[in-house]
Amino acid sequence: MKSTNGKGGLVKKLLGVAVLGALFLCLIPMAGAQSEKGISYVALGDSISSGYGLEEGTLSFAQQVAQDNGLELTNLAQDGETATSLLDKLQTDQVSAAVAQADIITITVGGNDLMNALYAYLTDAYNQRNPETPTTQEDMKNAVMGGDMGVLTFALEVGPGFSNSERATQALADFHTHLTQMVLDIRAENPQVQLVVVEQYNPYSYLVKELSKNPIFASSAQSLCAAFGAGVADINNVIAAVAQQQECWVAKVYDAFETAQENPCNASVSVTMKLNLDFHPNAYGHGLIAQQVTELLAQQVIVPPEDAVVEDQPQGDVSNPAAPQRPTPPVQTQDVFQVQQPPATGDTSDLVIWMILVCISGACLVVVTILQNRRKGDKHES
Repeated sequence: MKSTNGKGGLVKKLLGVAVLGALFLCLIPMAGAQSEKGISYVALGDSISSGYGLEEGTLSFAQQVAQDNGLELTNLAQDGETATSLLDKLQTDQVSAAVAQADIITITVGGNDLMNALYAYLTDAYNQRNPETPTTQEDMKNAVMGGDMGVLTFALEVGPGFSNSERATQALADFHTHLTQMVLDIRAENPQVQLVVVEQYNPYSYLVKELSKNPIFASSAQSLCAAFGAGVADINNVIAAVAQQQECWVAKVYDAFETAQENPCNASVSVTMKLNLDFHPNAYGHGLIAQQVTELLAQQVIVPPEDAVVEDQPQGDVSNPAAPQRPTPPVQTQDVFQVQQPPATGDTSDLVIWMILVCISGACLVVVTILQNRRKGDKHES
């Protein structure tokens, strides 16, 4: 009997330790495992998101947003991206998977759609005037961006007619269709994602201030700025319309660039009066975009209560008063990106582990109870 009691006592102690260990593991909050998963940020779009034209070591606006707010960035932007090509890209496995897991998505698109239409318009006009020496759209693009004064003079002459041209009308109609479908596809893949479309900006507003100091270039500079301003306004009107219809957010970049304290773009004029018409934002410009996106996200990225009904659309577009608004609880800007996120739809890994541990604990308790009953029975028999 002593030998049996000794073994039983040892078994009881071991099982007791196992039960305590299992219970301890069961008490670990499932949110603890979830909190280790960072907030996923996916950047989609063109060279503005990819950081084209920045010096090595300089962060793009997407990298700044991610770094400053502790987000996990997946940058899928590509130089030259248009609304058409991005819409196609959303159907690929890599991009579709990234979109499905994203908490935040930003989109920069529309600039290349506008510029491609402008180059096509200028090429048509040039070839009509010079049928014996026609040019191509690519050559026209290189000449304009290269600062060819002869081509620039021609472009400024015919440019004002672009906004009412068939090329511009068709480009805007296509952009509206493709951007709308893009948002619908993203929503279908990830209804809860915080989606931000970044406005286009006029890259030559600040340059005009510099060129206007020289009477020789003042008139041309103002014409150049006005021509681009009209096209950008048309693109932004489409973005605003789609945002209102589909209830996504708009980062107000246009005004930020218009009121910039220094040149936010690479466009410049050298001491020899050679023009650089590179319309990409510089480091300062990327900082302005990052600021607009961060301020917008700070108002929108929240976690609904566990018992709340999650809707297929975000809370409303604070940048667009016409969009439906839904009340949101107050959040602290500095803490908004640290708030616990709800588990991703379909993610049951934590629940399965918890259930297994509960079963183990229950089994251990049953075994301990049986052994105790046996010991009591042995004592009665003895």
